[in-house]
Amino acid sequence: MESKSQRKTPSLISLKRIFEGTSEFTGQLFFRSLVKSLAEVLQVYGVWVTEYKTEENRLNALAFWLNGKFIEKYEYDVKGTPCEPVLGTKQICHIPNNVIKLYPSDPDLPPLGAVSYMGLALRGEDGRVLGHLALLDQKPMKEIPEVFLIFKIFASRAQAEIRRIHYENLLKQSEAKINRLLNGTMDAILELNSDLVIIQANEAAFKTFEAEEDNFLNKQVSNFLGKDSFQKILNTTPFLTTGNEQPASVWIQGHLKCLKTNGNFFPADATLSRYEYENNIFYALYIRDINEKLQNKKEIRKLTIETFLLKEQFSDQLSNNLVGKSDALKNVFVQINQVAPTDSTVLILGETGTGKELIAKEIHKRSNRRDKTFIAVNCAALPSDLIESELFGHSKGAFTGATENREGRFLLADNGTLFLDEIGELPLALQAKLLRVVQEGEFEPVGSSISRKVDVRIVAATHRNLKDAVKNKIFREDLFYRLNVFPISVPPLRERGVDILLLAETFLKKYCGKYGKSKLHLNNVNRHELLHYSWPGNVRELQNIIERAVITAQSGNLNIILDKNNNSRKTDTKKPDTVVTYDEMKKMEINNLQLALKISSGKVFGANGAAKLLGIPPTTLNSKLAKFGIKPGNNYL
Repeated sequence: MESKSQRKTPSLISLKRIFEGTSEFTGQLFFRSLVKSLAEVLQVYGVWVTEYKTEENRLNALAFWLNGKFIEKYEYDVKGTPCEPVLGTKQICHIPNNVIKLYPSDPDLPPLGAVSYMGLALRGEDGRVLGHLALLDQKPMKEIPEVFLIFKIFASRAQAEIRRIHYENLLKQSEAKINRLLNGTMDAILELNSDLVIIQANEAAFKTFEAEEDNFLNKQVSNFLGKDSFQKILNTTPFLTTGNEQPASVWIQGHLKCLKTNGNFFPADATLSRYEYENNIFYALYIRDINEKLQNKKEIRKLTIETFLLKEQFSDQLSNNLVGKSDALKNVFVQINQVAPTDSTVLILGETGTGKELIAKEIHKRSNRRDKTFIAVNCAALPSDLIESELFGHSKGAFTGATENREGRFLLADNGTLFLDEIGELPLALQAKLLRVVQEGEFEPVGSSISRKVDVRIVAATHRNLKDAVKNKIFREDLFYRLNVFPISVPPLRERGVDILLLAETFLKKYCGKYGKSKLHLNNVNRHELLHYSWPGNVRELQNIIERAVITAQSGNLNIILDKNNNSRKTDTKKPDTVVTYDEMKKMEINNLQLALKISSGKVFGANGAAKLLGIPPTTLNSKLAKFGIKPGNNYL
């Protein structure tokens, strides 16, 4: 029988390292990181992800982690293995024990000492098997819901990546095919006279336009182009010459909209050339149908967005929702509800660690764009020479290493929300380009002269004083006013009162579950310490302190370690020579009484009671509570 130390049930929180380990990679590096991390978290002997070779009915491992190391070049026949039923179902295949007895013809299982197995097919959008994710162990594998959920989450991530690679390969194959067709004159080539009448065409042209000679030749080329596309041809001809001053061939900017004889349109890239023969002017129009190419690009973009959404979904599972009941936080919620349904630009202001990204996500979730993508960019985390490409994308050849076109975060967030964290760190040179996007929704990718139009709701955040940055000429004034349409100030934790205890309880529950400690509670001393600490690191610091306290707890007692240099709670007080009004004194007394009840869990009497904390008799405290209409008891637990 397995002990708890032999196999612990992992939680979603414990998988943070898998998420962090795989989020930066794609392709082979992603798969290697995934199988290694998954094996370590689930504590199994081996994990592998494969691609399926349909014609050969074989599985080729893209990455295989076994007994603490990678196995290279592993490929095997599917028939007679536990992987065979996996490829025939859309469900998880789980064999908790005796896998060798169930598949005696599998030659690889005995040397591995396999006892249990789990696998799930990775499929394309059409349902076709592209590969699978599997794990095996040398001990029985119980049916644990958490393990199943973890396995499904990362199988989905692996499926998205293998789909992306699949469509990327299709795109490369398509581009290679198009190049072969061009070199072999397989593109549609139309020979035009000076009046732009089609006088000759190759076989590829007849096939492309689904035409016959009698309904294609000696016809105006305008009959087979959209109105705007024909105008592009007319606008291009004056720039062509057979001399040395101007080119004899020009690529037509943008796509042409071509019309087949059956009435269907298709997009095409086109090049127009001019030549002269016996003093007559002729043109050659080279047309390449790019419908398949565009469709594959759309699929890649779709899968890229899907990858972002999966990361976001997992990130949401790792983070906490906004927790708190303080007036300061309630005011933030009021502002969120006011601005979320609009498309207004929002500027979130607050100290580091106050949860500005959570506010941005909450705005997105309550907006009309909730079903679209939420893309977050930390402007301070990106190198200055890459941030422009990261935000706006780049065209192939824009700079060294730009081997293909790349969409930036603005395009990925189209119709959704883009969160620009630490906007105050954005280089001054890029602020003008960002201003144009904010104002007009237009930008050019790096290395491109073609404007792209996007519909993006921008939420920015900063811990800096942008007004001072404007005065110091390190932040554009016009950009500041464009971003500062609806500012939301997130209160620091020290100003949120009892929210500190609510958050502490939330984090305590979270980390007790993560580290298997179920009987830890905050005592009155803990509460008093937390409430009277200044929290320079805000919620993030509180979370770290509670996690450390859970880890170091002994005999059911939390070991909360606070920075002694910050152990004095900062409060807003009036100057000594300022008269405090009666109402202000009354409010201060009520707040102090409620705080004492909170620390003492609602108790009035006893060594741990509120009266003891206040230094007054319990009867006096009861009189004060009755006077102000404050009820002690379970309300303060």
